[in-house]
Order: sequence, then structure tokens, then C-alpha cells
Amino acid sequence: MKIVMALFKFFPYGGLQLDFIRIALKLAARGHKVVCCAGSWEGDVPEALEYHPVPLRAWTNHGRACEFERKLHAYLETARPDRFVAFNRMGGADLYFAADNCLLPAWRKKHSAPVLRFLPRYRTFLRQEKAVFAPGVRTKILYIVEKQKEEYIAAYGTEPERFFYVPPGMNESCRRPENALAVRAEERAGLAVAPDELLFITVASQFHVKGADRTIRAMAHLPESVRDKCRLLLCGDEKIKPFRELAAACGIERNLIHLGAHQDIPRLLQAADLMVHPARLEAAGSVLIEAIAAGLPVVCSGLCGFSNFVRDSGGIVLPEPYQDADLLDALTRLALNPEQLAQMKEAAIQYGAAADFYRRADAAADIIERG
Repeated sequence: MKIVMALFKFFPYGGLQLDFIRIALKLAARGHKVVCCAGSWEGDVPEALEYHPVPLRAWTNHGRACEFERKLHAYLETARPDRFVAFNRMGGADLYFAADNCLLPAWRKKHSAPVLRFLPRYRTFLRQEKAVFAPGVRTKILYIVEKQKEEYIAAYGTEPERFFYVPPGMNESCRRPENALAVRAEERAGLAVAPDELLFITVASQFHVKGADRTIRAMAHLPESVRDKCRLLLCGDEKIKPFRELAAACGIERNLIHLGAHQDIPRLLQAADLMVHPARLEAAGSVLIEAIAAGLPVVCSGLCGFSNFVRDSGGIVLPEPYQDADLLDALTRLALNPEQLAQMKEAAIQYGAAADFYRRADAAADIIERG
């Protein structure tokens, strides 16, 4: 089959982007011709895939979203694929990979009906969402979190039979290796982190969205007896200046380590003692299951879609609505009680070794092939 897959923006480290490329490569490995359409593409295009760029010139995000949709449909008229799989909201797709939470109920809480109806930004994105989820639409929906499915059905009355669950999926290289202790020692030495220091890690493409500032503030209020022994490793390509400035204002700039976009996240997970992910928005959270697979305990906010895996693996899920005091309490308890952290780590190792975290690409490819 000829399969067109569309994603507004591809970059190597985003959770949605990793799902996109893994599913595309799985379909290509099964013998299908896979054409990847994107408004922008960072990094190399795998040889097994064909890339069709969709150049965008609009100035606003909603303008580019409209332009991407319009140009993509024009391309589909000539490409005539057997399947069209969209990874961003837009009408006309055979299948839509639902990685994002429902916009309608969240925006209704924040904005009046006239604002949603008449301002171009809200009108555009809600129109595109409705084009996927309205009753009677033929698009099948691949969903990854049960809560998302329930939200979309409640908001739009979407037919339940249009939803198809895909399990978590991640790179198997994140599994805890047999030489985990050697990797840990090597990576910590490279980071200049002492054996007796406690290393927190946050992996994100948007540090503010994933709560890095919350973690910095919590670290600044840790008891003096442990504060200087705690370090925070930020992995991601977001501009670090605001977070360095925040750490300096809080008096803990020395505690912060930033590596930028990093290709060897599995080794860094072995170096860390705790993943801290107090996200403001997280539909699922692939980094959470990557940490668990690596045997790394997790503290996350309750709104994370994959918080159930964190809880089941012995991690800490902060109550909602989020409160700074809850994160501070969790980090303080773990910093002062290494025995509790060791128990959490052992629980994560045991859970991660048995968990089914690797079938998403296969399951998605099965659904796409069936159409």
C-alpha cells in the first residue's frame, strides 16, 4: 500500500515525533511505501521513508495550521494514497493518532463562547478538532489514554467504535541494561556528579510545560542538610537561560546541569536517581515509561496520562490540582530517606522488566493496514 503520514513539525526528540517515525518505519518494514509530509523536518530522513515537504509561509500558528491542511489535501488529490494518517487535527484523514488532550472542554473553562467562536486562533483549532471527532465522520482514531477517549466522546458525541487503543511504545534501548551500574558510574563521572549526590532528571522539549521551574523552586526549599547534595539534569533543546536565571535567583545555580538535546537518554536515565516531571500539560508522557523501563523511579503530576504506570511501578503521583508544597514534600522525603528511594528504585526495576511498553508501532501498523 501507499501510505501518507502527516505531521506539522518533525524534530528528533518529541514524544509525538518518535511515535510518528517508529510507526512509519514499522509500516515501511512491512513492505508499504510510506510518504512523510511535514511543514518542517529537523534531522535526517530514514532511507526507508519518502519525505514530501509542505512549505509554510503564514505568520501565525493557526494560519500555518490552515495552510498545512490546505496544501496537504491538494497533495493528496494527486498522490492518491491507500491510507492517509494524520498526527495533527485536520479533516479528511482515514486515521488520526490522538496524542493530544481535547481542546473544547479546556478552552470552554477559560474563554467565553464569543471568544471561541470569533477569534481566528480558537475558531481554527476547534474547527479542525471537530472535523476529526464530530459524529458521522469516517476517521478512525488511534488513542493512547482512556481519559482522552472519554473526553472526546463527552465533548463531541464521537462514536465509541471509532476509537482503537494502542499500547505504550518506546525504544527498547531504554530497558535497564545488564551493566547498569557500570553505565551509571561512567555517566555520573562525565557529569561531575559525585556518588553521594542525588541526581534528579527532567527530559522535555518544553521545560516550562513539563514543570522544570516547579522542580527548581522545590529544590531551593529543600532542607539545608540535603539541598547542596541534590542536582537537576535538564535534557532538551529548549533555551535554558530563563531556567538558569531562576536557579540563580533561588541560589541553586550550581545544582543545575543542562545538556541540551541529547541522543543518549537511556544512559542518562541510568545515571539519575529520580525522574521529576511535575508537568502542567501531559496527554501521555513517553518519558515516564522510558524512566520506568530503565528502572528509574518517577515523581509526576496527576494530570499526566501515563500517571497510572507511575503509580503501579511504585512511583509518586502528585495530587491535582498541583500544589508546590506537594512536590516539595515528595522531594524532601526522598532526599532525607534514601531507603525509601531505594525501595522505589527496586519496584521500578521489577515493574519495568515485566511491563509491555514496546508494542505501539506494531499495534498501530496493524490498525492502519486494516483501515
